[in-house]
Amino acid sequence: MDLLVAILIVVGAAAVAVLALALVYRRASGPLLADSGRGRPMVTVTGTLFAVVLAFVTLAAFETYDGAKTGAQSEATAVLDMARTAAFFPLSQRNQLRADLVCYGRAVANQEWPAMRNGHSSPLVDYWIAAYRAVFGRLELRSVREQLGFQELLNLAATRTAGRQQRLSDDTPSVPTTLWIALVFGGVVTVSLQLGMADPREPLHVHGMLLAGLASVVVAGLLIVYFLDHPYQSHTSGIQPNAMRQTITMLGSLEPSLRPGCGPSGRPV
Repeated sequence: MDLLVAILIVVGAAAVAVLALALVYRRASGPLLADSGRGRPMVTVTGTLFAVVLAFVTLAAFETYDGAKTGAQSEATAVLDMARTAAFFPLSQRNQLRADLVCYGRAVANQEWPAMRNGHSSPLVDYWIAAYRAVFGRLELRSVREQLGFQELLNLAATRTAGRQQRLSDDTPSVPTTLWIALVFGGVVTVSLQLGMADPREPLHVHGMLLAGLASVVVAGLLIVYFLDHPYQSHTSGIQPNAMRQTITMLGSLEPSLRPGCGPSGRPV
């Protein structure tokens, strides 16, 4: 869902609310609630309760979004630092390790990112993890410098793993279906109660603007929760693999003559 579709949904909700109000004005000769003063506390309580629940759900969804973004950034940074730490080792081992890390980054950006939109990971990423770990097993630790470098590689690999796990753990929605039903129901009730306060003796355009504004705010709030709860979807605020792509570019500048054993999509060649 992109920004244009979201705007159309908000405008459509406002239009439906105004249309419903116009039908009420056409068919009713007096206020739907015989005592509008007695109905206002119900409207206030319902609206406040909906706003509080929406605020808490938005906060929870934002934590999911922020966690996904933080994990992706941490993973990309760790991959770059691993490639830099590879400079402690002989030329052939350094180049092999950097080549595998480039392929890992390409697989993350081009294979795993689309898979995460459906709640899956990519086996190709696991393939390149196994490849660079195999290089770990062949590293020659002849000097203290190389031993310290290997320890740093292990620490950075653990950071990369944690970043990827955090990224993958947030690829599924955190707001359960039952809570979505409650939110939608609360929004409908909030708007409906406000519609019940309609009085055909008042100007239609005044009450229509108020009702349209309320419906727009309710629907916009629900859309914000949806966007935050689906951080990898292809909408305007969706998280893209920009950090990993930047890391791939910087890896290329570290070793311009490097020839990774994979294509641009991360598949082995």
